[in-house]
Amino acid sequence: MENIDENSLGEEAYYFLTQLNHERFAGSEGEKKAREFITKAMEEAGYKVKFEEFATNTYKIIRSELFVVEPWTEKIECEGLGFSGSTPEEGITAPLNYVETGDRHLLLKAKNSIFLLSELPPSFNVLLELKNYDPKGIIVSESAPGRKPSHVARLPEVSEKFSVPTVFISFEDAVNLVKKKAKKVKLVLLQEKREAVASNIIFEKEGSIYPDEVIVVGAHYDSVYNAPGIIDNAGGTALLMEIAKIISKLDTKRTIRFILFSGEELGLRGSINYCNNHKEELEKVKLMINLDVNGGAIGGCNAIVTGNQELKTYVETISKELGINLRVNQDIMSSDSNFFSYNSVPSVSFFRRSGAGFFNHTPDDDLRFAAPIGFRNVELVVFNFLFRVANAEVLPFSREIPEDIKKKVQDYFKERGYKL
Repeated sequence: MENIDENSLGEEAYYFLTQLNHERFAGSEGEKKAREFITKAMEEAGYKVKFEEFATNTYKIIRSELFVVEPWTEKIECEGLGFSGSTPEEGITAPLNYVETGDRHLLLKAKNSIFLLSELPPSFNVLLELKNYDPKGIIVSESAPGRKPSHVARLPEVSEKFSVPTVFISFEDAVNLVKKKAKKVKLVLLQEKREAVASNIIFEKEGSIYPDEVIVVGAHYDSVYNAPGIIDNAGGTALLMEIAKIISKLDTKRTIRFILFSGEELGLRGSINYCNNHKEELEKVKLMINLDVNGGAIGGCNAIVTGNQELKTYVETISKELGINLRVNQDIMSSDSNFFSYNSVPSVSFFRRSGAGFFNHTPDDDLRFAAPIGFRNVELVVFNFLFRVANAEVLPFSREIPEDIKKKVQDYFKERGYKL
């Protein structure tokens, strides 16, 4: 890669990462603090930065408690699921039934109780099926030992049709409830639904020959509620910022538009708002490159191509030329790239597979497992791919998404209960 020192690659991204080491929940003071830092850094790199504000629903967990009542007494650490509803202030006391993944033969015996699930229902329709059994509350186990309860939210659209107070507990506590045959529990979940204003951050390098042909490079800079979100996704934000600084000193034939989205953790709110507000301009966007979940010191590099075989082959070829073992799949990613592809824009999502990702969406997603080397290889691939596409006389792939991949994108939004 010309004009940069590969040995120092990732150092600046890691510095940016350390400055984003705080909660950045959409619409919060933490988001504002991050926005001010990003703006200052990118203006110093020579960019004109603008914000696009949008209204979004957010929430605040006021109280989240779980107690075993029978046949023993114990308080269990839990975390409320955003937008899942609230109990009365005194809580709900009811029998506890383990219903696995919502298996019908278990649900038939569990009516009017508090359900213990081994995972969140995978689709909106499965969630609605639970409603037929009148759950008084829902407890969800983490998927493996070692994770603290997740800090995540349900779509507010879904809560309009299914509002049952829901909390997460650790895998260890869930096993204990089952092994010791807990019969009755008390659940307290108090939360406020709020309206807030969040902001996407946009800046670009105008193309010198084909300025109306645009490549979007995006990452979400928000975190989940009450967690620092280092790997997910301060890492992708920091990676974008370092690439943007390198690009600022180079000439490109096509326009490269950098967008840092807010509200991804609330259901892709920033990217949905951007696409809806720029529908007429999306035809000019030839490709979307998405950077989500990056910075883990130990791991490897992956790419998900939501596009045709030409695009997949091109990404694979570049990685082979660089001598980097990039795992490339044709699929979709649950990230901001998805709504661009919903609007017929091919996308490539680059991410870092790493043990550090095990703690995503928990307070343990912190700086302990991040390092400059966690950016180096993925940045080599992303920069070379971006720079070549931006400077090719003819795009090396057609702007299309195969029908089977397009259906996956459409099903993603339908199954999760989005109103689009």
